[in-house]
Amino acid sequence: MRNLRGTILLIVAVALAVPAAFGQQVILDNPVRAGELILFPDLDDDNVYYYVSDKPRLAEDENGRPQFSFLRYVENVASGANEAERDEGEGGGILHALVALSVTDDQLREAQRALRRVKSKARIQGPVLFKSGQFGLVTSFANPEGGLSTQVVGLGNAPLLDGEKAAVSMQLTNLGSKILWQSFQTPTPDISFTFEMELDGYRSPKRALLEANFDQIYEHKSFGVGLASKYLAAEIRGAFDDLQRSGAIKLTQVGDDEDMEALISTAYNRIAEMMFQPMQGGGTPNLSSLAGAAGGQQSLLDRATQMLRQNREDTRTSNREVRARNSERRERNERRRAAARESDVAMATAAEERATQLEQQAEQAEARARRARERAQELSAGGEAPEEWTTLNNQLIEGAESSAATYRRLAEEARAEADEIRTGDADEDSDNPGPGGGEEDLEEEESEPTFAIMATFQMKRVRQRGTFTIDLNKYTADSITLRFDENIGDLRRYMNDQQHFRQVNLDDPLYRQREIVAMVDGLNAADFGQYINFATVAMRKRHQSGEETYDEVRIDRKNFNAEGNAFKLLYGWKGDDDRRRWQTYDYKVNWSFFGGSTVEGDQWVSRESGAINLAPPYQRREVMLEGDPQVLQEERVRAIDVKIFYKLGGKERFSQKTIRTSQEPASQRIEFMLPADEYEYEYEINWTLRGNVNLTSGHQKSTSAVLFVDELPY
Repeated sequence: MRNLRGTILLIVAVALAVPAAFGQQVILDNPVRAGELILFPDLDDDNVYYYVSDKPRLAEDENGRPQFSFLRYVENVASGANEAERDEGEGGGILHALVALSVTDDQLREAQRALRRVKSKARIQGPVLFKSGQFGLVTSFANPEGGLSTQVVGLGNAPLLDGEKAAVSMQLTNLGSKILWQSFQTPTPDISFTFEMELDGYRSPKRALLEANFDQIYEHKSFGVGLASKYLAAEIRGAFDDLQRSGAIKLTQVGDDEDMEALISTAYNRIAEMMFQPMQGGGTPNLSSLAGAAGGQQSLLDRATQMLRQNREDTRTSNREVRARNSERRERNERRRAAARESDVAMATAAEERATQLEQQAEQAEARARRARERAQELSAGGEAPEEWTTLNNQLIEGAESSAATYRRLAEEARAEADEIRTGDADEDSDNPGPGGGEEDLEEEESEPTFAIMATFQMKRVRQRGTFTIDLNKYTADSITLRFDENIGDLRRYMNDQQHFRQVNLDDPLYRQREIVAMVDGLNAADFGQYINFATVAMRKRHQSGEETYDEVRIDRKNFNAEGNAFKLLYGWKGDDDRRRWQTYDYKVNWSFFGGSTVEGDQWVSRESGAINLAPPYQRREVMLEGDPQVLQEERVRAIDVKIFYKLGGKERFSQKTIRTSQEPASQRIEFMLPADEYEYEYEINWTLRGNVNLTSGHQKSTSAVLFVDELPY
C-alpha cells in the first residue's frame, strides 16, 4: 500500500506541476540569489519568483538506499597457438545510476526569508520547469603519457521536475573499471554528475538588431557537406563566433549595454533554432551516436572530451594572463601604498608638531590667567583694586582660560589625527589613499569548466535562405543553459553489497542471463503527460534448443519517472552453445498517442546490443511566433490566435496559442508533433482587431522555424 500511495502521490504531483509550470513566464536576465537558491522573477508579477532545482544527488529507493549499481565482469579467453600465455581475461564494467534534482524544505524556507528581507511582499511560487536537460558522468582515465585525463563517459536526459529521477549508464573498458573500482574506495570517488539544463523565458528589451545571412552561414566549414551530421551545442556556438567575426551574423547595438554577452546568446539561439533540431527530439544522442561515428569520425563522447580539454586549456591560458595583469597591478598598488605611507609619515609628523605648538600656546594662556589671578588677589588684600579694573581682569582671566581649553582640544585632535594616519584608519574609507589615486581592482579568474556543452543537434533538411532580421527591443522569448555539478558521493559502506557493487566471471554459461535495457530517447515525464499514452516493447529470443523466450514491457507516464527511463527485458541460457548467436534477439515497438492514435511496429528487428534506444516515430517540433508590438498597436490588434495543424497516427490534430497583445509579449513558442523525418506543417493565423474585426491568413504551409504574426493579410 505504501508503494501504491507513493506512486499515486508522484503521479498527482507531476500532473499538477506540469500545467502550472507551462504557465510560467520568467525573466531570464534578472536572476536573484536567495540563500542557497537561484530565483527567477515572473514576467507579469514582480512579486512572484520561481526557484531553480540545482542540487543533484543520487536517487534513493523507498528504503533510503542509493539507486546505483556497478558491475565488473571478466570472461576467460585462451591464447592462440602462436601467442604468449595470457594471464588476464577480457572484461570491463557497467555503471548504472539514477539521479534526482531537488531542494530541501529548509533551503526553500531560508530562500523565502532572504527574499522577503529585500522585498517584503515577494513570494516563491514554486520550481522552474526546465525545457530540456542533459547530464553526464565525468571521470578520469589513464592517458598515453602516463597521467590521468578527464573524460566524458556517459550521457542521459536530465530530470526536469523537482524530485524527478533520470537514469544514465556507461560501459567501461577493463582498465577503466579497475581505476573506477579503486576510486570508489575513497570518500570522494573520481566521478561526478554534470548537468546542463535549458530554461525557457524572456529577455528584457534591448536596443539591438540581429541580422543573419543564411547563405553565408551554411557555407561555413563546420556545416559543409561531408562533415559531421551531429553537432554539439558548443561546436555550433564556436562556428557562430567565426561567422560573427566575418559579418555573416551581425548584432547592431544602439547605446551602451553591459549585457552584450546575453545579446549574443539570444542571437545565437534564434539562428540555431532555425537551422537545427535537437537529436531524438530532446538533445540527447542515442548510444550508437555516443560510442562511434561513421566515416572514421570521432564519437560524440570523444568530441565532448576533446572540447572539455580545450575549454580547460583556454581557461588556464586566460587565467595565466589574468594573473600576470594582476601581478602588475599589485606592484603598482604597492608603489602607491609606499608613497602613501611616506606621505602619511610626513602628515603624522606635521600633526604632532602642530599638537606640540598648540599645547605650548595652551600653557602660555594658562600662565596668563594664573598671573592675572595672583595680581587680583594681591590688590584685593591691600584694598587697592578699583571696580573697573577688577571687571577687566576677570574678563582677561576668562579669555585666557577659554583660549587654553581651545588649544588643548585642538592639540588632542592633532594627536588623534597623527595616530589615525600611523595606523592607517584615516585611509580605510578614502577613495584616494595617497598620491597617484586609488588602488586598481584585481580581475577575477574564471573557474575551469567541468563539462563541454553536450546538448546535441542535427541540421534540418530544409535550409533557410536570404537574410533574417529581428528587432530585440521587446520582451523576446529565449532560453539559457544553467550548469551545475555534484560528486557522486561516498559509497564505501556499500562496497560489499552485491546489489550495488558486484564482480562476476562470465565463463559458466548455465547461470548466464541477459538483461536488455530499453530507454526512450528524447522524451521525459512531461512529454508523456502531454503527448504519449504508452509504448510497449516486445522481445523474443529464439534459442538453439528450439525454445523461445518472450518478454514485454509497457512504458507509460506512471512508470517512466519511477523506473528512471530504464526498462528491462530478460532472457537466459537454454542450450545456446554458440555464444555469438546467444547475443542476438528480436524486438518490436508499438506507440500509443493520446486521442487513440497508434503506430505499430510492422516487423521484428534483430539486434545484438545490450540496450534498445526507443526513438518515438513522432518528435516534438517548435515554432517561434514573432511580432513587433508597435506594429500590432498601430494595426489595432487586440488578440492573435495561431493554430498549427499536424497528423498524429493518421489523425488530424492542432496546437493552439492565443496572444493577447495588451497582456502578453508578441514573442511566443508553440509546440507540436511531426514524424521524425518531416518538417512541413500547416498553420492558420487569426487576428482580432478593435471593433471585433477579424482577419485570417487561411491555411498555409511552411517549414520555417519562425512565423511573423505582425504581417496582416492586407
